[in-house]
Amino acid sequence: MRQLIFTSALVGLAPGRSGFCTVARHASLRARTVAELERMSEYKPPAGTRPTIFLYRVYSGGNEPLYILTRAGDAGTDDFGRPNFIVHHLIFRKAELPQLLPPAEVALRFRGWCKKYEGAPQFLPEDESLPPEILRAEGESLLPAKRWEELTGDAGNAALLCPHGDARATAFLGDEFFTETVLGLFAESAETLGGENTWNLAFSTGICAESGPGRFLWRMVSEREIGVCRPGDFVLDFLAPLEFLRAPKTKFAEYARSGIFPEAFPVSSEGAPADENSNEEESVFPALIVPEIPAEPAGTSSGDEPPPGTAHKRFADIAGTAKFLGISAVVVALVVACVVFFGAKPEARRGGNGASEISATEASVGAFRKTLDEKIKKEDFVGAAETWCAFSDSFSDEAARLRSSYLPRFKLKVADAYAARLAERMSPLELGGQLSVAEKQLLAGELAMFKRICRELGLTPQRLQKRNLAIIERAEAVLADGN
Repeated sequence: MRQLIFTSALVGLAPGRSGFCTVARHASLRARTVAELERMSEYKPPAGTRPTIFLYRVYSGGNEPLYILTRAGDAGTDDFGRPNFIVHHLIFRKAELPQLLPPAEVALRFRGWCKKYEGAPQFLPEDESLPPEILRAEGESLLPAKRWEELTGDAGNAALLCPHGDARATAFLGDEFFTETVLGLFAESAETLGGENTWNLAFSTGICAESGPGRFLWRMVSEREIGVCRPGDFVLDFLAPLEFLRAPKTKFAEYARSGIFPEAFPVSSEGAPADENSNEEESVFPALIVPEIPAEPAGTSSGDEPPPGTAHKRFADIAGTAKFLGISAVVVALVVACVVFFGAKPEARRGGNGASEISATEASVGAFRKTLDEKIKKEDFVGAAETWCAFSDSFSDEAARLRSSYLPRFKLKVADAYAARLAERMSPLELGGQLSVAEKQLLAGELAMFKRICRELGLTPQRLQKRNLAIIERAEAVLADGN
């Protein structure tokens, strides 16, 4: 394994180089390969974001193919006062692949990723040994696909990305907070291909260049980048209930479940499921398919208008606490709005003319955005959601304008964070205890805000994971219990 690190420096490794350049690499890398790696060292994610992105691709421009696993991410500010980034490449030879886990698993396990380069530029020691944490132990397999099973309820869903032993173009709709989760899913799906085939497909956990997602077969994109999905792509939406996925009826799904490849499995001559009444497109929850034509398949719904039913009714206010629930959300919003407004600079609140009112509004909006940015950066998704709702209440026009740029940054994590809060409120019940009146009021307030936020963010019951819906139901049952 060889490496190359690219970032901004006062002095680069090559004579006369400075700014963004190579600062460390193995000397055995050919000049042509170094030039190609530097060309790959882009970090231009969508405006307003600085995510950590992992990319994997095969470079075949030299005497032998090179298998390149890359980490690209923010690196603070450089010596010139500019936003800095760092790109770290791991370069493998074909002969090394049989010893290795799939590339997405290597990305997760490798301990040597450089996140900020310090010190003088250098040639790295020519050590042919591979880091032990990325080696496949004797008999080790990533199957059964435990990560897919935990997330979707069926390990066989790992074969959705490779339904018949051939990987297909797939886009995960998520954001940077799901990077590790998606890498784990990529690794298990690649494992269904077996052997060195796990290193034959390119993936990316984000958009790293202005030109778009590139030629990556498996990709993760955010909600605002959904336009990069191509017609016919298979799309997995982390906002959708992944428990509704149904694995293809192929031996590769059985392999994902058991870890034992079933040689004798009834499939048709085309490799499709033997059941002629089932096909792959129908075996997947319809809302997760990007159709080849604009028209939706019959019997599907857009997701914006969920069909009436039990799940939808779960989002109705609790009968005995409706007034309290509504008031609690408004109070929180007003308190936050008042704090922000009266914390604005005095000159922004002076006078009664239109200019001063505009200044006050701008100051308040700026304070809201600063608070929201801080909470997202700290991964306080509950706080971010509550701040957003207060912002939306106070400045609906500004919120509508900023909706597409802010919501994707925290929306996908809100449900898990709030469900965890509700579960914590009910934790005394796990030990056989009871909730006091005050504790029930706090639980009702949390539940009210959770429901309000779900409505604000478009998190319909159909878009919540089953485990989170179960926590909502349990909280409703606790509040309905008069004891």
